Amino acid sequence: MGSLYTAALLSQAGYVCVVLEQHYVAGGCTHSFHDGAYEFDTGLHYVGRLEKYELLFDMVSTGSKVEWKKMGTEEDGFCYDEIKLGSEAPWKFRAGEENFIADLVKEFPEEEEGIREYVRLCKRANKKADMYFYGKMFPKYIQSLLNKYLNAEYFKYANSTTWDVVTKLIKNIDSTSGKRLRAILCGQFGDYGLKPQDSSFLIQAGIVAHYMGGAYYPVGGSQRISKAIVPTIEKAGGRVLVSCRAKSVIIEGGRATGVEVVQVDKSGQDKGLPVKIKAKLGVVSGAGAMVTNKLVPEDHRAKLGYEPMLSDVKPSISHAYAFIGMKGTGEELGLRCANLWVLPVDSQGAEGEYNYQGAALDASDKGKDGSKVWEGVGESDKEGGEEDMLLFVGFPSVKDPNYAIAHPGKSACEMITTAHPEWFSQFETAAKAQSGKRDNEQYTKLKKDLERKMLNGLYRNYPKTRGTVEYVNIATPLTNKYYLGRADSYGLEHTMAHYGGGLNNMRPKTDIPGLFCTGQDIGTVGIVGALNGGILTAHAILGYNLWDLVVEERNLIEDVLRMQGKA
Repeated sequence: MGSLYTAALLSQAGYVCVVLEQHYVAGGCTHSFHDGAYEFDTGLHYVGRLEKYELLFDMVSTGSKVEWKKMGTEEDGFCYDEIKLGSEAPWKFRAGEENFIADLVKEFPEEEEGIREYVRLCKRANKKADMYFYGKMFPKYIQSLLNKYLNAEYFKYANSTTWDVVTKLIKNIDSTSGKRLRAILCGQFGDYGLKPQDSSFLIQAGIVAHYMGGAYYPVGGSQRISKAIVPTIEKAGGRVLVSCRAKSVIIEGGRATGVEVVQVDKSGQDKGLPVKIKAKLGVVSGAGAMVTNKLVPEDHRAKLGYEPMLSDVKPSISHAYAFIGMKGTGEELGLRCANLWVLPVDSQGAEGEYNYQGAALDASDKGKDGSKVWEGVGESDKEGGEEDMLLFVGFPSVKDPNYAIAHPGKSACEMITTAHPEWFSQFETAAKAQSGKRDNEQYTKLKKDLERKMLNGLYRNYPKTRGTVEYVNIATPLTNKYYLGRADSYGLEHTMAHYGGGLNNMRPKTDIPGLFCTGQDIGTVGIVGALNGGILTAHAILGYNLWDLVVEERNLIEDVLRMQGKA
């Protein structure tokens, strides 16, 4: 998404761009796939702040624009997330700041002051991030001055953990009620894949503020986004080439002048000999910090300067996935539009501590045998049974009003659980790079066990789905690696080091002339994080500076809108 959005903005400014996509479908994590009677999204589960992002998508869309459907219904308050702690009834986040506050205050009346302060801090931290990220566009000495004199409040939030901030806000934190409130407030940590004890409050605040007004889903599925953007690039004379794997950045005379690429077949194998694509003005990498560092020739990596940064901030968590097709409509199967986060806790109820449990939540189980980590969990399929396996559950067939038209009488479910890539590395083979094509009995058994456990989780929480499942496809961190070129799901880990200065050198314009970076490692996590990374990178390429943004109060977005007659 970062690369597509950068190219689309540059195309609107008159540049000709070529975008290379390793996958055989454009769009990165916004792509969807069809299999038989079913269609699934892969990385976009919802988008918030539509008043901002609909405009940003529309301005780079040629022809058919993306339409959006608000998640939930009037009856459920347009609920977008459900947080299920252990086997308790799910806590429902309804759209709107006042609903967010009122629901929590009704349940925890003695904590009203802390709840309101939490909301204020989330909004404040999210706003204070703007100056920090826009500072990355300027020369390093200006970035340093901004960080020193104007970003002190930003760094206060960035260098605090989510858990610590929330704990200090809860008056009765030693009580079971206080601990339960903390677990609810932190319950959206799955959106960035790191326990709140370890995550920067900056990213938690961003997630909460982003979705608090409600969440939306693209009508027709997430692939609609790339289908709307790609024609903009092509109209300007550019191209989006799929099944192209970048092998290295070409650097000549100290400057990035192109990329060496090879065609990839659907099994993941290189096809034919590498070719060189030369760039007149520069190269933009949207592959993330770790992959970009590998693509730069070794004798130029010191100039790039990423390795010290990558030693301080590690890759984020990975996941295992279940794509499930069922016969029956959402109404018949009792499915809901809201995402469900199933969060096992160590204890609940009167004596509950409400500490999150689950595989791969931290590094404590990293070195274990991958076939053993889910042993003994996810065994119950009974409604109301014990929730001991961390799960995300979403239904694109309910979120998308067009799904029933395209796939009548069918429903699609996506389930996700956390995983360490190391658990699956033993099954990685050069001979068969595509995850689903590995002929290994142990790997097949592990995926089959995951399938059974995830289906049990589906039946526990949506009992009417029992007996309706017609299709299951299990994906693992190896699938991530095949499609994304990396195993991690969320770029670099969203720690205090990440936002507290460790990625100051992760800038749109690198120290290698002609080489730029974009995507979520430039900004923050997710689809809109990558989109915002694209905005920063396009600004940097086009030479917008402090004078433009501060003195003349003009920026690329408003300039493009004026060109389109919309400002």
